Amino acid sequence: MSSASVAASLVNRRIASGKRIDAASQDAGAVTRASQQQQLKSETVVFADNLNALDSQYSQVDQSTGNLSDSLAYLGTLLVQSQNGSYSSNEVSIVGDSIKQEMALIKIELARTDSQGRPLYSAGVADAAHPALQVLPGLMMGTEIPLSAADQTALTAITTADWSTNLGATTSTQRADAMVQVQQLFESVNRARGAVGARWQQVQTYQDINNTAGLAATEAKSNLMDTDIAQSASDLATYQAQLQAARSLFSRISSNTLFDVLR
Repeated sequence: MSSASVAASLVNRRIASGKRIDAASQDAGAVTRASQQQQLKSETVVFADNLNALDSQYSQVDQSTGNLSDSLAYLGTLLVQSQNGSYSSNEVSIVGDSIKQEMALIKIELARTDSQGRPLYSAGVADAAHPALQVLPGLMMGTEIPLSAADQTALTAITTADWSTNLGATTSTQRADAMVQVQQLFESVNRARGAVGARWQQVQTYQDINNTAGLAATEAKSNLMDTDIAQSASDLATYQAQLQAARSLFSRISSNTLFDVLR
């Protein structure tokens, strides 16, 4: 009766608290394994933060490189128009103003900062403002934009070139050379955008992997430490039945006299 009472009390406590193990002394092995699962879960939280940061970063990069690509494509069109010998001086001036507007947009993009106020562009290398982040065990991903320093320098240079600031005073040869340079930069920017897009897709894949790992760690820890309500309810019913039977038997035995026993 005492054994059944203790067991029923323990099960009741587990159901009330939701915890199968209250102290390491109850199951040291399970507590150790649960601690390991908690560590794994904590790692997935860090990885999730890093992946979310990369997701945001790549979203901004995709938008910025897309804007650069659009500006460079339009610049190519404007440079073709500037070669039109039938244009009046007023029309040439209009083309020049449009080029200046696109150059202003390029400057804005190159000076963009991310959500944390850091320069969005990094000359294509990792640095203090663009560190590599761990996204899965043993796996790092960079936050830098894969657009070379030379290309970024060239983008900055064209914003101050004669053909972009004073179209009417530039020669046809200068504009033809500019068309080649703009086309090359357009291709470089689009390659960088494609590389970022591929990374962005990887981030989404790694987010799914990390979420799955986090849920698995949480479930494993729960299985080790938390109360199985269905099993506990079944155990409680068993112990209560045993306790009731023991009390009934004890009641009958305690009511007997020595004469009843001898008889």
